Amino acid sequence: MNIEMRDIIKLSDSNKYVVCSKTIYQEKNYLYLIDLANNENVKFGMEKQKGDKMIIVEIEDADLIRQLLPLFFEKAKIIINDEGW
Repeated sequence: MNIEMRDIIKLSDSNKYVVCSKTIYQEKNYLYLIDLANNENVKFGMEKQKGDKMIIVEIEDADLIRQLLPLFFEKAKIIINDEGW
């Protein structure tokens, strides 16, 4: 499964999240997720292959998140501009 921006995924907490942004940092794919039912519930995750399945590992490292945030926003800005939003 290839996870892309605007996809809706269900995590282990049983909530559905929209992928607001996706970026690559140090050769790993990271996701910026917002809960569809509660937009104050934001998660950051890393894609990880586990056997034949793709799983999302939640990122809680504040330093890593600070490194990722500008990358997420830049990627989202490019997508928005390319699609004429």
